Amino acid sequence: MRRFNAFRMRLRALVHRDRLERDLEDELRFHLEMKTREELESGAHPAAARTEAVRQFGNKTTLKEVSREMFGFRSLEILERDVRYALRTLARNPGFTATIIVTLGLGIGANTAIFSLINAVMVRNLPVAAPERLVSVGDPSRTGSLSNGSPAIDMFSYPLYQKLRGRNDVFTDVLASGRTGRLDVSVDGFRKAEASPDGETARGRLVSANYFDVLGVRPFMGRTFGPEEDRAAGASPVVVISYNYWRTRFDANAGILGKQIRLNGSPFAVVGVGPRDFFGDAVGISTDIWIPLMMQGQVNPGNFYLDKTSTSWLLLMGRLKPGLSVAQARASLNILAQNLFKEAEGSKISEGRLREIRGMKLRVGPGGRGFSALRARFSRPLLILMGLVGLVLLIACTDVANLLLARASNRQKEISMRLTLGASRFRLIRQLLTESLLLAALGGAAGVLFAWWGAGILLRFASADPAAPLPLDVRPDPHTLLFTAAAAILTGLLFGLVPALRATSHALGPVLKERNPSLARGGARWNLGKTLVIAQVALSLLLMVGAGLFARTLRSLETIDVGYRRDGLVMLEIDPIESGYRGPQAVLACRGLLEKLQATPGVRAAAVSENGIFSGTESNTGGLIVEGFAQSDDRDRTDHYDRVGPHYFRTVGIALLEGRDMDERDDAQAPKVAIINETMKRFYFPRADPLGKHLTMGETAYTIVGVSRDARDHELKEAPPRRFYTPYLTDAKNPIDGFNFEIRTTRDAASMIPGIRAAVREFDRNLKILNLATATSMIDKTIADERLIARLSGLLAALALVLAATGLYGVMSYATSRRSGEIGLRMALGANRGTVVWMVLREALLLALIGVAVGIPAALAAAKLVEHNIVGLSTSDPLVLAAAASTMIAAAVLAGWLPAARASRIDPMTALRQD
Repeated sequence: MRRFNAFRMRLRALVHRDRLERDLEDELRFHLEMKTREELESGAHPAAARTEAVRQFGNKTTLKEVSREMFGFRSLEILERDVRYALRTLARNPGFTATIIVTLGLGIGANTAIFSLINAVMVRNLPVAAPERLVSVGDPSRTGSLSNGSPAIDMFSYPLYQKLRGRNDVFTDVLASGRTGRLDVSVDGFRKAEASPDGETARGRLVSANYFDVLGVRPFMGRTFGPEEDRAAGASPVVVISYNYWRTRFDANAGILGKQIRLNGSPFAVVGVGPRDFFGDAVGISTDIWIPLMMQGQVNPGNFYLDKTSTSWLLLMGRLKPGLSVAQARASLNILAQNLFKEAEGSKISEGRLREIRGMKLRVGPGGRGFSALRARFSRPLLILMGLVGLVLLIACTDVANLLLARASNRQKEISMRLTLGASRFRLIRQLLTESLLLAALGGAAGVLFAWWGAGILLRFASADPAAPLPLDVRPDPHTLLFTAAAAILTGLLFGLVPALRATSHALGPVLKERNPSLARGGARWNLGKTLVIAQVALSLLLMVGAGLFARTLRSLETIDVGYRRDGLVMLEIDPIESGYRGPQAVLACRGLLEKLQATPGVRAAAVSENGIFSGTESNTGGLIVEGFAQSDDRDRTDHYDRVGPHYFRTVGIALLEGRDMDERDDAQAPKVAIINETMKRFYFPRADPLGKHLTMGETAYTIVGVSRDARDHELKEAPPRRFYTPYLTDAKNPIDGFNFEIRTTRDAASMIPGIRAAVREFDRNLKILNLATATSMIDKTIADERLIARLSGLLAALALVLAATGLYGVMSYATSRRSGEIGLRMALGANRGTVVWMVLREALLLALIGVAVGIPAALAAAKLVEHNIVGLSTSDPLVLAAAASTMIAAAVLAGWLPAARASRIDPMTALRQD
């Protein structure tokens, strides 16, 4: 012990200048205690030492107890000691610690924010009982769709639902859920809501009476639906409202039970309030009111779907019987569905229809995550963004690894001294990794805070209307916290292991003998830090190229030629049927409103169509016969069509290449005519004049009287499809039940919306307005995905550029400080400041150019993975590549200039005296 004490005193004197006294004493004491423990347990400890140990630690009865009291280090105690030491070390360098925490916080926070959105849309289960036993039937993305015509395989009519529910052998029960359309609400006896200009509305869902029972959901207050709500159409005017709607609209008033509200003019009694966290079966559509299916006719007056096999509007969800799997349910339901379709066709079914039915496949899959149009829409964009933020985190890790490498170089004497004193390399690596993991944990905590703030911004970016963010719960849950913890641990190991291995690879002798480190290392120009900087530059360039491609794609879609002038065009959609008009009355209402709109101040022209411009609905025919064209398969007989009113093409601004526009002559008594677009002309009449030729749809023949220019009226990213137009109101067998008005204005389109709404109210204040917006805003809604990717990738690229420039600056600053003696010597020998600046700047440029050379091929390869999302340009667009490379090099010049300028101001004599 005397020898050890003497050595300790000499060691204290040796390291006093490096301010490592306390830490080295702690480490020395630890190793001394561990060595003494081994001697005690082996019985080889001298008697004097044993007596001294008993004196210091009390009168213990056995040597084993003395050893346990003195040396009872377990794994947890060692970890606690390492953490305390790491905290003390980090606290002595607050600037260094804060830099790393912020850098990691940004990287981990960006990943956590994106994951929280992925979790809400794609991962999180519905807050229901045993969600893993739920199975969705139908296309889960069609949450608000309705299809008229042949029975569909992706949605279901009410009669088909009843048959599937009654005849399946895989579910304990099956629920049905469908759209309500626009739901106008009026409430008596409670405060008025802040209604929109079109009145107070709510999000509703028509559901089967067993809806809450199948999901295993119990009400917060009151009751849900029972079998009595399924017995007769129109006999159960009751609703269940959501907890959030009860709290926000009714101020959480317990007296709501039994009160009456009116939905689309029909009275309903509130019988229950849903549970606190239950938003319904449709993710991204926070349901306010659930209504029994039997009340569909009252919610949609004038449209009765319950007895129509041709109207598909329901999605189904079943709860599996014990012991059955989703695959078994899929096989059984497909057989059942095919049999039901065969029965519906009857004995006169054709061979072609039979083949079609045999090829039908129901979409059957896990239903625990609910139905969601957002899932289909955002899955790919979110995965792309997840890959991008992963690159940002990797760049942050390399930045932190560089900082730790620089710090480890400054701690070489401390680490080498510990190795010389007997500490194992594993012991020191564990200590350094503890510091890294502690930094990662602090960075992860900061990341959760960044993510909490950033997730709300993400929702606004993802929403077509930033003022109304998507109704998704992005609060941290166990999945999110687990992801953050895993990201923190992984990053801690990723940026901490290599510096720890490098730091412990030095021995004491060479470090102590090195009297002039800056001169001694003057020739060691290449190191791991510079390699990491090259990786940072390459990864940042990859992100910048991606951001450039996405930004140019968005710009391309925003400025693409749609075939007409989008500014100065307003779209108005009304529903005359639910407003009380029937048959001929609806036609008269349409004509009367059209005349009213044309007379509105600021309106240049107005026209009407069935499907509208970017209004969500499309019509197509699968049995078109074209005169003079021999169809080779069914695809040649499938075309899009629309029914339009007089002067439609002139009003919208679609040029006519041949023939004439629709006009007042084209009424119900006139011969049936059609106008085709140029894509249709090229396909069916490549070398012939189409005017005067005939199209036959069903039993009706149309004479082609015009050829229009191609117009993008529903989809920007795809080429215009074959399309033809027929006059509206001329088909008595298939009357139009909804109208879209195209209004060309002489003023700013947005400023005309209040005046147009007022004109509708003057015409009939009860006329239901389904949509009123500018064509530009409606087109912009279709590219919300591209806007989300472009905005976020741009932010991530900017962050990556800053991190890469910071990393380059740090490496060059550290390298310059280590070479201060060399630089001083050069200047003493006659080198001027310009030479010194260029010497440092040249090295920074070399690192950047190598990184660019590595990054461009990597970016070109990675761009192929997102080729589907790039529109209007090549993935190897030279403008994007040149802009990304020049920006990266400019950032490198700036990052290298600062340490270069500082190096040029070194006083030669001072530098040499310090060395």
